Amino acid sequence: MLKPIKNIFRQLIKRRHRKIYRDECVLSRFIARDIRRDVMILSAHDIDDGFITARIRTTNVMYVSRGAVPSLAFGPLQRIAIDQLWVWSGQPWGGLSDGTSIADKI
Repeated sequence: MLKPIKNIFRQLIKRRHRKIYRDECVLSRFIARDIRRDVMILSAHDIDDGFITARIRTTNVMYVSRGAVPSLAFGPLQRIAIDQLWVWSGQPWGGLSDGTSIADKI
C-alpha cells in the first residue's frame, strides 16, 4: 500500500520539476536575508535524474546596491543537483559564503 503512494508522489515531484526547471529559463531566489541566487538553466535533459546544467550567479544584494562590490556575471557552466541548487553555506543573515562579512575586511 505504501509503495504506490510513494510512486505517486515521485511522479508529482518529477512533473513539478519539469514545469519549473525549463531550458533557457532564469530562476531567482533569496537563499539568505540579503543573498540572491540566479540560475540560468541551459539544459534540463537530466531532470528526471535530479540534475540540470546551468550557470549560477550568487550575489549579496546589499553589497551590490551600496556599490561595495560590482555586479557579477553568471559563473561557468556546471551540472548541479536540484536539491543542492538553493543551498547556502554562509550565515543565515547573509554576508559572504565563507561566513565572513565584507566589513571584516575593511
